[in-house]
Amino acid sequence: MIKGITRIAISGVESTGKTTLALALSKALGAEVALEAARTDLRVRAGIVELTDLKRLAKAQWHTCIAAEDRASKSQSSAVISDTDSTVIRMWGRWVFHAEIRGLERLEKWADITLLCAPNIPWVADPLRSLPDLSDRQKLHERYLDELQNRSDHSWALIDGVTQEKRLEQSVRAVQFFRNDSGVSE
Repeated sequence: MIKGITRIAISGVESTGKTTLALALSKALGAEVALEAARTDLRVRAGIVELTDLKRLAKAQWHTCIAAEDRASKSQSSAVISDTDSTVIRMWGRWVFHAEIRGLERLEKWADITLLCAPNIPWVADPLRSLPDLSDRQKLHERYLDELQNRSDHSWALIDGVTQEKRLEQSVRAVQFFRNDSGVSE
């Protein structure tokens, strides 16, 4: 990992605006973006994901994050934003396969701060989404909260604004607070 770059992971259940927020936050911070590798994965797009695919997807996401760090270093950007993280893959394994995913350590350690998007915006249909029921998304969100609260060594913030503008404001403030609190300069 490259020193001087703030690594920001955006997490949350499906259809919580992670990619939209990542792109907006990258503009606000002048950051590079590591888009979710699963979105372009052929097996995921074909709807034939198996438990063994999740470890491969975590590795692919880590490589995507490292490539974004390299771009940030070359462009002298002070941040990299990933629109997914190890928590998304871990929860995917638990929710869909009722199993623990091993081999997430590198991706889990990648982020300096995680922004957890709440499921309080409208669900948007997408071929890769499977939870149109708000109560299912809220139950899964509670698991995300528990997971992050149990990681005492990791900074995170809940992003629960109901508009894209509010979510962006909350995210910028959270990153600024993290940088100030940890002594990271912009």
